[in-house]
Amino acid sequence: MSYLVLARKFRPQNFSEIIGQEHISQTLRNAISEKRIAHAYLFSGPRGCGKTTMARVLAKALNCKNGPTVEPCGICENCLAISKSSSIDVLEIDGASNNGIDEIRALRENVKFSSANSKYKIYIMDEVHQITIQAFNALLKTLEEPPSHVVFIMATTEQHKVPATILSRCQRYMFKLISSAEISFAIKSIGRKEGFEIDDEAVGVITSASSGSMRDALSLLEQAVSSSSGKVTGACVRELLGLLPKDALTSVTESILKGDIQKILKIVEEIFEQGYDILQFARDLRDYLREVMVYSINPSGIEISSDDKRLFDVQKTLFSLSRYVRMNNLLSKALEEMRWHDRPRILLEIYLLKMAEPYYNVGELIDRVVELEKNIKIENKPGFTFKNRYKRREEFSVDKASNRKDLIGIWGEIVSEIIKKHPLTGQSLKNALAEAIGTSSVQLTVLKQFDYDGVLEFRNQILELFQKKSGLNIEIKVFIRKNMVQNKVVTQGDVVVGEKSLSSDAIVCDVKKNVDEDEKSSIPKYIEEIAKSFGAVAKKV
Repeated sequence: MSYLVLARKFRPQNFSEIIGQEHISQTLRNAISEKRIAHAYLFSGPRGCGKTTMARVLAKALNCKNGPTVEPCGICENCLAISKSSSIDVLEIDGASNNGIDEIRALRENVKFSSANSKYKIYIMDEVHQITIQAFNALLKTLEEPPSHVVFIMATTEQHKVPATILSRCQRYMFKLISSAEISFAIKSIGRKEGFEIDDEAVGVITSASSGSMRDALSLLEQAVSSSSGKVTGACVRELLGLLPKDALTSVTESILKGDIQKILKIVEEIFEQGYDILQFARDLRDYLREVMVYSINPSGIEISSDDKRLFDVQKTLFSLSRYVRMNNLLSKALEEMRWHDRPRILLEIYLLKMAEPYYNVGELIDRVVELEKNIKIENKPGFTFKNRYKRREEFSVDKASNRKDLIGIWGEIVSEIIKKHPLTGQSLKNALAEAIGTSSVQLTVLKQFDYDGVLEFRNQILELFQKKSGLNIEIKVFIRKNMVQNKVVTQGDVVVGEKSLSSDAIVCDVKKNVDEDEKSSIPKYIEEIAKSFGAVAKKV
């Protein structure tokens, strides 16, 4: 007997052997046991997930000598003929090569004839989506009302290409991808039956590369068994598939963490010189980071070997979840652009260097700012002092005299900027006299209580703009003076009725409330002298 590949040798022969599609197997079993056999079925789903196999098992169940039965015997003449694809009553038609209207017309003529040795004449039409629209239209009437002895079983990987008129005449079954656990179990089981040894890493690599397709997994397994001498190892399978060694992936990951851009570029150069595909390198790194990310969230959510488990326990602590997400996004963008780039290596290097840059989570920063805002408590009292909360980012070393001039100039800019945004309420700042006291303090003097309150209303904006423009922690004091002429403070006989110093580390009440009543009721000397020069006496009204 000629050699059979693993995908054909271990093809399921009954409903119980089909893995990953239990929801369909059970439905078909129930239909057969209750004698509710439809005249047309449509199996759709990804490649290699069991559509054609299910169609053959269903044909066996319908045409078995003991049937229709949910458990075909597998040893009768009809079952053996269907297994060998030699049954004259079960016709397998390839939709890609029999897609014209002439083939469909011939099919319409043949369905009139009864089956030879079986109860049903079954047409298994694979890749049915490739049949032309005209051929589908010719099949409509026959598909809707076929002879009682005819059953159509159609299979397709692209159901959306099948006309709605065809879909409405069929019982539709959607096949799903086979899970990694089921593929891994099948590979190990076949390994025991065939007598070859395969390690867990090799099983994991084959399972991941098959992407849910059992046929692809068995084809890769057979290739790995043929290329290895003795035990099938993960390194052997990775080399066979052109995948990078895991050491290179872990090395790149650690270099990204350290921000070692020289080592990152060196690793990319070595990979390129060894003949590995740069696109495949990006895919492997993306898949590796995704596996570590999933493992960090739910260790049981991914099937890995014991060696990988020890590695992932270390790797999952290297980055935060948000950074893993960011790196996967960057690699996905890199892959999308690399497909059309004339020098994909350059593009990958750029994205890897971007991944190595310091990362700040915006969400965490926002939460921190909100927390700081909650800690700021400003009491609404007649007078208080608050300092700028914002730490300066760099120290400025300037001459004291020039610094004072700079502070006054900055104050003018601040006033103009605030008045632009608040033309009405910002006028209070314009009425304030600014004076630099030392190198990091500004004194604001106003004449009216209205202006005094207006300045305090913009205290946060003032401090923020001073810090932004000067880089210094500026302390601002606000005073109310009774007598102020032409933006000059009258120092003779003036009375301080309020003072506020802007700070945030502490709130200091520095208002001179307890001024002697005598001092409040007294008349300034210069007023008395002016009255005396006119021969009058100054009195307080």
